[in-house]
Amino acid sequence: MPKESRARTRAIRAAQGENREKRYTQASHTLDGCVSASQTAADPTAPAMELHVVPFVFSCTVPATLDRHALAQALADQLHTLRRKKTSEEYEGRADIVVLPQDWEPEPQLPGHVSAMLLVNAWAVRPWARAGEWEAVVTDFYDAGKAWVLEQYPVPVGGHPVAMPLDTERALALYNAAGVVAHTGGEHAEMPASWAPLVAARRAELAAAVREPHEEAVGQNLPEMVPNARGGDAKTSSSSRRPYRVVDRFYQGWYLRSGDGTFDADGGHRRGLETLDFATLERTRGPLRPVVPPTDEDCAAVKAALVGAGRRAAGSLLVALYRLVLEDAGAGREGGARYRVMAGREGSWESEDMVRLAWNVGADLAEKKSRFDEAAVAVLVRVVQGWVAGPDVYVEVASNLAGLFSAVADETGGWPAVADRPLQPGQRVGGHPEHVVEAVQHYLLSQTADGPA
Repeated sequence: MPKESRARTRAIRAAQGENREKRYTQASHTLDGCVSASQTAADPTAPAMELHVVPFVFSCTVPATLDRHALAQALADQLHTLRRKKTSEEYEGRADIVVLPQDWEPEPQLPGHVSAMLLVNAWAVRPWARAGEWEAVVTDFYDAGKAWVLEQYPVPVGGHPVAMPLDTERALALYNAAGVVAHTGGEHAEMPASWAPLVAARRAELAAAVREPHEEAVGQNLPEMVPNARGGDAKTSSSSRRPYRVVDRFYQGWYLRSGDGTFDADGGHRRGLETLDFATLERTRGPLRPVVPPTDEDCAAVKAALVGAGRRAAGSLLVALYRLVLEDAGAGREGGARYRVMAGREGSWESEDMVRLAWNVGADLAEKKSRFDEAAVAVLVRVVQGWVAGPDVYVEVASNLAGLFSAVADETGGWPAVADRPLQPGQRVGGHPEHVVEAVQHYLLSQTADGPA
């Protein structure tokens, strides 16, 4: 596990969260580092066997087209029998796999691949008081997960999975913001029979935890500290949990901070927006709309419009984006993102590139009717307006549009099938400059199997 790999750095940042007071080096106490004093304090003579959970971030390189739900469930299903390499000991375990709300970043050296970020709640009955046991359990789960991922999705050494243990506070924040939680299933969906009395004892402890409020919070948020409490299928998190991202009535985006459940604003420092708890945010800037994925119906409508546009698909999408930002430019809105289409993840490179291309390329194409399909543009504008102006939820625009366009490109023959001649590379007569073509491809093909051309 290379110490300086990009995957390791991203895992450390996920463990660190938005709390920049928590030093990078503290967050990087990983499998090759130190264990906290609470984990090493031990009585090596006769450690008791107890049921506990140890959380860690698991980062792995996988194909960009991989379904997140399927990956989480498949990985959870592998983590049922652990083998310790140093001692050859074998023991039973169970796992909750939480899909973290961060975007999966493209791997620049591995076209068509992304770095998947997952939270693993690793359950086991172990002598946890034994020196080094917490670290060893994480290593056992990591070894099992790594072996399976590399068998399924082999990559060069630089893309190998990494693991990053988490403190309980950060783990709870990530769990509460989760969109997908998968549990060990199949023939191992049920807990081992020997765990039953330990689960009963653990629940009794939690019932008396009023004098230990932190422990009580753990019990409430991690399925009563009982693995597989909600069964073995991947599913979305409870609606009672705080959403990771919301958009307020001013089209200002907010994201959940780690640990304390408060929210920070995108670009909040330059706008003078302070950190707020959810109740205050709702009272002063509501109604709030959670940022959610697009519906299957909307995805199908966008893809059908792009397929129908054929080689004018790229031009049609850019013209649609131009019309959307042009409408906002004349609306006289105050506060929030510059344009409504940015509010779901303002500051991301996709949002910035999307708006820049809308003004620089889409505006030019809008004057050339032969370069776009009007029917496709109408559908795209209608769908995106529903995403940003719906009464209950907000759908992030830039990354979702790029993902749908990339899927159509993969399915129909690549860039030559979705862009007209002036947008093809190397067109010396009547074509766009190379840097323009590259910029358009960099955004629209960012989620294709092979990456941008």
